[in-house]
Amino acid sequence: MNYNDFLTQLLNGYRNNYDIEEYGDRKEGLIATAHMHVEEYQCAVFKECKMWTADADEYVYIYRVQRLDAESATRIINETHDDGMPKIDLDHVSFKNQHMCTHLVALIIADEADAEAIKVIKKCKIYKNFMFSLKGWMEMHTALITLGDNKIYHNRYGKSTGDYIKMHIDHYMAKCK
Repeated sequence: MNYNDFLTQLLNGYRNNYDIEEYGDRKEGLIATAHMHVEEYQCAVFKECKMWTADADEYVYIYRVQRLDAESATRIINETHDDGMPKIDLDHVSFKNQHMCTHLVALIIADEADAEAIKVIKKCKIYKNFMFSLKGWMEMHTALITLGDNKIYHNRYGKSTGDYIKMHIDHYMAKCK
């Protein structure tokens, strides 16, 4: 699979609902981030009379690595967590405005990956609740795409991210035929 074409399609897919920030043509490292904010609410009679709201955020960090090893996978997961956690703003939470959940996504595009790195990706279990989930929770999604064999690996929380990436790979492969 061609990296540049796949990345373009992936970013275009995210562009529909996310704010994208690209960091140029890098051989390795963080190449783009995407952010989405969703607010759900229930109104009583008028739109101005909100009974409750629930905010959900998703921060996607897209990394490019030639060959992923366990040390690099751990470093990427830690970088994503360390950069994303301060973005969870719980100070604005009141009875009318509620933080429901935040997803931090570490999405790694690699040419190939070691078996140990795949284990690190699959075994990532970073989850945090805030005030026993009264102020929401945070989940860490990890996903790895190996371009050499077109395989996707993800952790338990990252199943939806893995399905989204698989859809883009299938679309890319159909377009190439």
